[in-house]
Amino acid sequence: MNAQPKKDPAPPAAPVVDVKLVREVGVGCDLLAVAAVPGTAKAYAGGSDGKLCLIDFDEAKPMPVTWAAHTGYVSGLARAGKYLVSGGSDHQLIWWDAETREKVRGFETHDKKWVRSVAASPVGKLVASAGDDMVGRLWDAESGKLVHELVGHEKLTPYGLVSKLYCCRFSPDGKHLATGDQTGTAIVWDAATGKQIAKVRAPNLYTADTNGHTYGGIRALAFSPDGTRLALAGNIAGDTSTITNSKALAQVFDWKAGKMTQDIPVKVNAFFEAIAFHPKQPWLVAATGAGEGKKVVILDTEKASVLQEIVSNTPLFDMALNATADTLVAVGRKKAFCWRLTQRGPQ
Repeated sequence: MNAQPKKDPAPPAAPVVDVKLVREVGVGCDLLAVAAVPGTAKAYAGGSDGKLCLIDFDEAKPMPVTWAAHTGYVSGLARAGKYLVSGGSDHQLIWWDAETREKVRGFETHDKKWVRSVAASPVGKLVASAGDDMVGRLWDAESGKLVHELVGHEKLTPYGLVSKLYCCRFSPDGKHLATGDQTGTAIVWDAATGKQIAKVRAPNLYTADTNGHTYGGIRALAFSPDGTRLALAGNIAGDTSTITNSKALAQVFDWKAGKMTQDIPVKVNAFFEAIAFHPKQPWLVAATGAGEGKKVVILDTEKASVLQEIVSNTPLFDMALNATADTLVAVGRKKAFCWRLTQRGPQ
């Protein structure tokens, strides 16, 4: 009797994430920025009405605690140790006592331009801000004193139009800060010295028309867990001059080599407004806003494809994935969400 050929063992099942909606909370304005409280189900959020709020998603019927903060949009928010730091379209950067919600200090900065983004270093000693003067800034979290001005982004686009500096984020070890602008340019800075150490270009995230309008830009960025890669997110602005006919786009770079390693377009007419690396899997988690974006997508960077979608039914403008990737908080058009994520399959 002839021996039957041995069959190759079946490949392990691909990991899947079970998603459970914990809470969906309605609010009276668009929420543009979020900062989760580590180790809890609480999150701070900033809105288009200039207010800040604290939401406890463990409550059966969460009632956000709200207070007046800015005279314009709250577009940046970060938790730095015992402080909550907010930035807004009113050019203000404000420190709050995170427990009492009392104002500690506040001042006008970024040459009286919109403060688009705020980030805190992992141990909370530094605060970074990015604004439309095209200068990033590093601040001492405790004293609020300016540590470094990060000058390197061009103030005008290649078409001679005024540019914008949309986002800033620290690397997981706190040694580097990345800033991203409207032309698809990201700069990586040494957080200790304030020196520019790398620049990467993502031209597909930017375009302009002959009528003086600029489109696209790096709306969000994130370092990989080991700090060697940098994800840039927005939309394929080169497709068209309108959001509704473009696709969301994420690109991953080896930032030291200045080389793109992954290009991941997604067939949704929206911007990626926030992005984060999964701490253990080769995944990116990204939230879609503007246009027709109404979901969080989990992207497989190895296959350059969508692994899973989490539908929100409203555009999302910011999100926070916790350190163990089992809790995701997102905020958007008049709503805030909290999901529990449980991974099945290979860990």
